[in-house]
Amino acid sequence: MKITVFNGSPRGKRSNSHLMVKSLLKGAKEAGAETEEVFLIEKNIKHCRGCFACWGKTPGKCAIDDDMTHLINLYLDSGFAGMATPVYGMFMTGLLKNFIDRFLPLATPHIQRDQEGTFYHEGRVKQFPQQFFITNSGFPGENNFLLLKNYFEIAKKQGQGMILEIYRSCGEALQETGEDNPRLIENLGIFHEALQRAGREMVTDGQVRKETLDQIHMELISDEEYMAQANKYWDERLDQED
Repeated sequence: MKITVFNGSPRGKRSNSHLMVKSLLKGAKEAGAETEEVFLIEKNIKHCRGCFACWGKTPGKCAIDDDMTHLINLYLDSGFAGMATPVYGMFMTGLLKNFIDRFLPLATPHIQRDQEGTFYHEGRVKQFPQQFFITNSGFPGENNFLLLKNYFEIAKKQGQGMILEIYRSCGEALQETGEDNPRLIENLGIFHEALQRAGREMVTDGQVRKETLDQIHMELISDEEYMAQANKYWDERLDQED
């Protein structure tokens, strides 16, 4: 079984998104899966031109010659395909959105409508990988995930199944490595263990248990403490840069 995650963070291997993906894929690999994390910042992915050659002149094939041909094949060859992103402007990063835009060759131009009146293009591919999504926000609270949650609710109504959704607030707390906050360090250990367990459960059970999800979404640090630490960090950094 192949599990691939497409990481849309501009920070690549230094990102909070990677820290989460790394733990989940570690668990999946322990359960016997072949795993890969693709950093989109390292790939040559041009913007969709809206030429629709992939619908007419060359059905199913994009007119742009870049890394997307390989990445789409990698996506389709995976049993599970995940996307990871930090929250930028209440939504996914431009890197990940651009990547998703380039999936147009996987659809046909024919329009369909579901029972709730939502319109969409029919899929050209008979079988897609099972999908999951990982995101984190530099803010505390849940409001910054509202657009992403609505986006995936619509996708699920169109038949795009989602085996796992992770919405991690207080994302910068994932970078904590010191001993100044032992409770946070302990919580991070529980959090990463839960991510590894989720990876194993995806491979062995085809789903992630509610108890595992609850630990993944546990409070790492209080909102007030996180805000205080974040503001202190930026005050000190701005003083140094003056």
